[in-house]
Amino acid sequence: MSLLPLFYRIAAVLMVLNALLHLLVFIPTGGFSFTAQLLVPAGFVYLLLAWGLWQQSRWVAWFQFFVALFGGLMAFAFKPMLALPELWIWAFIVLDVDVAILMLLILWPSRKRKA
Repeated sequence: MSLLPLFYRIAAVLMVLNALLHLLVFIPTGGFSFTAQLLVPAGFVYLLLAWGLWQQSRWVAWFQFFVALFGGLMAFAFKPMLALPELWIWAFIVLDVDVAILMLLILWPSRKRKA
């Protein structure tokens, strides 16, 4: 039994959660601030990527691997400058790291050794 379909589904659900955090960022910022204007469009991109992962598209998995790495690094690097609660930013980081790990498991599966 292959775990790849399960990894794709879990990654898609995590991406939907990340997209919702991006789309609802105007709530903790008190409106459509500069931070919200930067993050809300990324939420729509994350929803499209989640749909591609749900369809188990390998090229989306490759693209998502780099998006998750970039997103996690940017959230960590710009943490002091974002007008968001600390918990909200750490949620971005944790979700991106989790998705990147799942992409690694999808893209580089272990090979069965020949006996």
